[in-house]
Amino acid sequence: MAHTTVSLGGKIIRNNLNLVLDEEHIETNMYGLYLLDGDQHVDNHTMVDHRKAHCNSNELYKGIMMERATGVFNGKIFVRQDAQKTNAFQSNRNILLSKEAKVDTKPQLEIWADDVKCSHGCTVGQMDEEQLFYLRARGMSKDSARALLLQAFAADALSLVKNQAVLEYVQHKISQKLGMG
Repeated sequence: MAHTTVSLGGKIIRNNLNLVLDEEHIETNMYGLYLLDGDQHVDNHTMVDHRKAHCNSNELYKGIMMERATGVFNGKIFVRQDAQKTNAFQSNRNILLSKEAKVDTKPQLEIWADDVKCSHGCTVGQMDEEQLFYLRARGMSKDSARALLLQAFAADALSLVKNQAVLEYVQHKISQKLGMG
């Protein structure tokens, strides 16, 4: 199973994704991207319930917050006692592009099985000034360098989108939002 959630704007957005892995050997990938500006707000709530053994889940959500935007990630991986040999990964990475932008991130693991490989984590930071400097030293404008780095940051969150027309549409909307199109 593969799921991609993309949120590119709205006053208040709520995304709920709850998956139950109730057969053995299920693999699921949940990716999300949120890119907000102004006073926009997004809540991303995910839950993966591993009920059977030998299942894999991979979750990657990325956020880019501009101006006064607020992003929330609340993800939970639940591994039941019968779900031995589970592999579960959860990551939430965010870039804040202004001092007023906010992110509240809460990745969670609840594990009742003892033979599993599970990890989770989150990051919140700003643009990497060294990367910007590198691109600017090679002739790129500040805005172009910034947009390129942000598009690269977002790219793997879109890697599950297999429909080329949908992917191109989303990439175009991202470029517009970043002031490139």
